[in-house]
Order: sequence, then structure tokens, then C-alpha cells
Amino acid sequence: MLQVLRTPTKSMAPALCALGLGALAAYGAVSWFLQIQSLSVPVSMAPVAQNNTAAMAGLPVDSGRVAQALGAPAPVDAQSGSAAVASHQWALMGVVAGASGKGSALLAVDGQAPKAYLPGQVVAPGWVLHSVGHRLARLAPEGQAEASVTLELPKLGQ
Repeated sequence: MLQVLRTPTKSMAPALCALGLGALAAYGAVSWFLQIQSLSVPVSMAPVAQNNTAAMAGLPVDSGRVAQALGAPAPVDAQSGSAAVASHQWALMGVVAGASGKGSALLAVDGQAPKAYLPGQVVAPGWVLHSVGHRLARLAPEGQAEASVTLELPKLGQ
């Protein structure tokens, strides 16, 4: 009769645990050594930028441009229209217009997220999208047949 003997299988778990503990001990020893060594090294002297206030003292500061750079709305000219126009900030983000004059405009009003508007829709309280054209949108006060504000997209390449 033939007997098959099974060899006992050895587990790798103790060897892996020993390897992990050894690596952890080595990491701890190296980190302690580097930490102790860094205490004896003098602090490096990084170069410091010189503040040249004498050269900049003669330059004027345009506070309006600084405010715009920090996110303030652009000032509105007194010649551009009524106080109602100045009360809103319009930003034309895109236009889809056909030859028939039908289409939509992507407008951001008063710094909010842009939304698509069709001609005749209320854009802001008291304002409607009057019409759209190639790279422009016209706004009119509600109830008025003629557009009073024209927004244009910047020319390509600018």
C-alpha cells in the first residue's frame, strides 16, 4: 500500500511580523538620530528681500485699481446712463444667436453664477434681455421697447 505523507506547511506570518518590527525599529532609530543631529546644526540664514521704500515713495497708488484687483466692482462712468444701470454689474459670458435674431445669452448679474436667458426674460429686477446678436446682447428696462444697454464679448485674440 502506498501512503502519501503531507509535509507540514510553514506559516509566513511570524517572519513577516519580525520583518515589520525590524523595519519599524530601524525607522525609529534613524528618525531619532536625524532629530538629534538637527539640533546641533545652526539655523541657515535665508536671504531676505530688501524693502526699497525710498525708490517707491514717488510712485502714486491708484486705490481704485487696487480695489478692482482685490475683487471690487469696476466704477461706472457718470456718462454711461442712469443710476439704475449703475446698480447692476453685467457680464456677458457667451451668446448663441441665429440669423433670425433668435438665440440666448449667458449672463452673470451682480457677480452671481452665469445663467442662460432668452430674449424677453427678466435678467434682473426691472431689466429684460431685449435681443441678441453676433457677439452681443442688448438689455432694456422692463416695459421699454428700446434697448438701453449693449454688452459685447471681447474680440478674439484679446
